[in-house]
Amino acid sequence: MTVIYVVFGLAGLLVLISAAKTGRFFTALFLTAFQGVAALFAADFVGSFIGVNLSINGFTAALSALGGIPSVVFLLLSGVLFR
Repeated sequence: MTVIYVVFGLAGLLVLISAAKTGRFFTALFLTAFQGVAALFAADFVGSFIGVNLSINGFTAALSALGGIPSVVFLLLSGVLFR
């Protein structure tokens, strides 16, 4: 479980570094968070049709907002693999 936290920490750090390099830090951070949350809701909606259930709670919303679309993909994969 610790490895997962390290991977998420590194992914979040990479998102912050890439947002800082754009010159528009808050805009890039907002767009990443928006894309992640939108992908979470879309994955929850589509997942209900194919049998993969993502529960939308504070942890998954924060994770998708910090990590963007890659974190939603990870949530989907972990939901399928660790079932």
